[in-house]
Amino acid sequence: MMFAGKNIFVTGAATGIGRATACYLAAEGGHVFGAGLDGDEGRELAASDTTGRLAFRESDLTREADVQAAVAAAKERLGGLDAVVNCAGIYPTGKRLEEVSDEEWDRTIAVNLTAIFRVCRATLPLLRAAGGGSIVNIASVHADATVPGVPAYAATKAAVVGLSRQMALDYAVDRIRVNALLVGSVATRMTLDGLEAAGGAEALGLSFEPNRIARIANPSEIATAIGFLISDAASFVTGSAMQVDGGLLARLL
Repeated sequence: MMFAGKNIFVTGAATGIGRATACYLAAEGGHVFGAGLDGDEGRELAASDTTGRLAFRESDLTREADVQAAVAAAKERLGGLDAVVNCAGIYPTGKRLEEVSDEEWDRTIAVNLTAIFRVCRATLPLLRAAGGGSIVNIASVHADATVPGVPAYAATKAAVVGLSRQMALDYAVDRIRVNALLVGSVATRMTLDGLEAAGGAEALGLSFEPNRIARIANPSEIATAIGFLISDAASFVTGSAMQVDGGLLARLL
């Protein structure tokens, strides 16, 4: 029970990486409060939990009022927080910069970057009150190397890395560690939709085969990496952009 006694706030908890993370942390003894936009799947997640340690609140994290309400509900249920995991994100594809509308740009920034800023701003006092803790922000390999047609997504993920490093510097004095995770392709609904739009995994040099570089991960494989970063085993890890990408960035072509 790696996370026994730890209280953890997870965004994007209804689906994909966030859902896998919430389930993994609760199974390992953590008390998890999930927040996300997909209310039906989030409620199903909480209803199916057999640990009694997982709750969910439908929240639009691009809205300050929803962030404040979710964090207040987490504090009321858990009493405090030891870790925060920001998984919520969107992946708009298929457009070069001049084809991106203001609305698409603003929405991507709001979900992928501003929501992280707001969640961190709201939860940092709880982490400080607990005597320290850990924040993990989901970035992407697109922060370092990208593909055609995702300008807004690539910009936000690079910004998440920069923001995480800045927070690591500013909050070390409070014993709060902050790291970003450079995630490769993962078998989530968001990624699979993007693969389909691009003509399939092979069109992007990706594979589901277990013995291939740049294979597509199961969300649970990302959840365990997140678990490491918020665990006491990672006490010397802060300000990092940790690659969990199946070797994708190691490949030249």
